[in-house]
Amino acid sequence: MRARYLALLCISMLASTAHAEDLTTVAPELEQPESVSCGSTNRGALSDAAMLPEKGPGFVVAEPWRSRGARFGTRELVGLIQRSSAHVATTYQGSQLSVADLSHEVGGPIAQHRSHQNGRDVDIIYYAMDAEGQPFYPDHHMAYYSSRGQATYAKSPRFEKNIPERYFDLQRNGELVKSMMVDTEVEVEHIFVSTRIKRWLLRYAAEIEEDPELQKIARRVLHAPRSVKGHNDHMHVRIACSEDDKTAGRCRSASAPKPKRGRRWHRHMRCPRPVVAPALPAS
Repeated sequence: MRARYLALLCISMLASTAHAEDLTTVAPELEQPESVSCGSTNRGALSDAAMLPEKGPGFVVAEPWRSRGARFGTRELVGLIQRSSAHVATTYQGSQLSVADLSHEVGGPIAQHRSHQNGRDVDIIYYAMDAEGQPFYPDHHMAYYSSRGQATYAKSPRFEKNIPERYFDLQRNGELVKSMMVDTEVEVEHIFVSTRIKRWLLRYAAEIEEDPELQKIARRVLHAPRSVKGHNDHMHVRIACSEDDKTAGRCRSASAPKPKRGRRWHRHMRCPRPVVAPALPAS
């Protein structure tokens, strides 16, 4: 089975060298006040959020995630998703990134997540290929990959057996991670993946003789989360607080400690009111 997977990977590498047409233009950024990420990812809020469109150059938000109302994030995060997905689509023809949950419009607690509360987190479903090594178009499954790189069932958003067979696409997933790490407008703080997938990505980077400095960054940025099992079906990307977020929203990288008792923790946190400069007297 492993030999079959490696053969499919080689087919994918040969078939993906053509460039997609007319995918270099990313949708213009929304004209709105600068977003503010407040508090921590597990105890936070979001102000003036940017909304990720349902689809764009190189990405799509498929059901059931489209209807969950969690397509909001900071403008920095939404821009990163758009730039990175467009880059992979222009590099490998037929690529469509499947995006799952970001945050709610005003942040706060979100079902099925311990974080995603202040607009700096996004779940991304791994790029896949079919049995012929061609890009697998996103469906409504978050496919779970075995040690052989094959997926035939999903655990999320609900458990389903016998889903359409697909294989983990090392090339596209590696290019996506690289694109996010080298982005000049946003600092990627963490990319949470399983230990298995981290090993695949690092080994792939070494095999293609990726820049040693990028490999070093990848070893630091890619993490297998300690308190959550899995991440064999998606990567969880978290960007760092911007300087404006730190100033205006008291944004912080560290997780907020959960109290042993009390319900206030579960109430919605509010972003601080923006400081409005007094109007200057008319001359």
